[in-house]
Amino acid sequence: MDEVRLLINILWTTLFVSISIYFIRKSRLFPKTDRGMPVMLIGFLCLSAGSVLGIFMSIPAIFDGLLEANHVRQSYVIADVIRALGALIVLNGIIFWGKELLSQYQLIKKNNSLEERISRQSDLLAAQSRDIEIRTIDYLEQKEAAIEAERSKTNFLRNTSHEFRTPLNAIIGLSDLISEGKASTREEQREFARMISDSGRKLLKIIDTLLEIARIKSGEYIANPQPARVKDIIDQCTALLLPKAHAKSIRFEYGEDFPEYAEAVYDSNATHHILTKIIDNAITYSPENTVITIDVDQSDEDFTKIHISDEGPGIPQDQLKTVFEIFGRAEKWQHRGDAENTGLGLALALKMAEIQDGQLTIESDGSKGTTCILSLPAYRSANLKAS
Repeated sequence: MDEVRLLINILWTTLFVSISIYFIRKSRLFPKTDRGMPVMLIGFLCLSAGSVLGIFMSIPAIFDGLLEANHVRQSYVIADVIRALGALIVLNGIIFWGKELLSQYQLIKKNNSLEERISRQSDLLAAQSRDIEIRTIDYLEQKEAAIEAERSKTNFLRNTSHEFRTPLNAIIGLSDLISEGKASTREEQREFARMISDSGRKLLKIIDTLLEIARIKSGEYIANPQPARVKDIIDQCTALLLPKAHAKSIRFEYGEDFPEYAEAVYDSNATHHILTKIIDNAITYSPENTVITIDVDQSDEDFTKIHISDEGPGIPQDQLKTVFEIFGRAEKWQHRGDAENTGLGLALALKMAEIQDGQLTIESDGSKGTTCILSLPAYRSANLKAS
C-alpha cells in the first residue's frame, strides 16, 4: 500500500512541479491585470508541496520506527489538506482567469464594434466629402455659366443699343434737318426721306430678326422637315438674289459633279432663309467679276451637305467662332459690302439649321475665299432613324 501511494505521489509531484515551473517561466508574459495566472501558480505550488510531503511520508526506510503510526497518518492528512487547498486555489485562479478572458473578449468585441463604427463613419465622411466636391464643382460650373450668361447679356445689350442707335440717329438727324428747312431743294428732301426710310427698314429688320431668334429659342417655331430635292431650294434662293449678283457681275456656278437629284429632309422655310442669308453674304463680301460656287456632297451617310464658296477676303481662324454670335461679324467684314448687314443673320441661320437637326459651319483659310456648309439630314438616314 505504501509503495502504491509513493508511486502516485511521485507522479503527482512530477506533474505539479512541471506545471509550476512552466507558469514561473511564463510569468513575465502575464498582463499585470491578470490575477488568475498568479493564483493558479500558487495553487500548483501548494499541490506540489502536498505531493512532496506525501512522498516523504510514503518511504518506510526513512520513517520506519522513527514515527508512530498516528503521526504518519496525520502527515498524510496534512499532505491531503495541502493538496486540497492547492486545488481550491487553482480552481479560484481558473475562475479569475476565466473572468479575465471574458473581460478581454468583451474588450476585443467592443474594439471591433468601435472599429466598425469608425469605418462606417469614415465611409460616410468620404461619401459626404465626394458629394461636397461634386456640389462644389456644380456650383462653380453654374457660377461660371451665370457669369458667362451675364457677360453675354451685357454684350447683347451693348451691341443691341449700338445697332439700334445707328439707324435711330440717322432717322432723328435727318428728320431734324427736314424740319429745320435745311433740305432746301426737293431733290435733297427726297434723298433725306429715302435715307430715313432705309434706316427705318434696317431697324425693323433688326427687330424682326431678334424676335425670330427669340421664337426659336423659346420653342415657338416648330420645324416641319420633309424629303425634297436640294437643287429646288437652291434654285429658288439664287433666283431671288440674281439681281444683286448681276449688279456686281457675280456668277453662280454649280460644281462639276453636282448631283441634280440629291435629296435631303429639311424645313423649306428655314432652309430658304439659311441659304438666302449665306448666298447674300457671299455676294456682299465678294469682289466684282467673281464666281460663287455651289456644290452638294453626299459622301456622309447622315448628312447631305450644301457647299457655298465665294472669292471674298476670307475670315481669320481666330474670328470664325464669332460669326455665329448675335451681332457677331468678323473684323474684315465690318466695313465691307452692304451697310445694312446687322450681324444677326448667321446667328439666326445657325438656330434654323439646328431646329431641323442640321448643322451650319464656315471654313476659311483667312486669306481668300470662304465656304459655308449647310448640313441637312440625308433622306436615307432620316428613314433609318424614323424606323
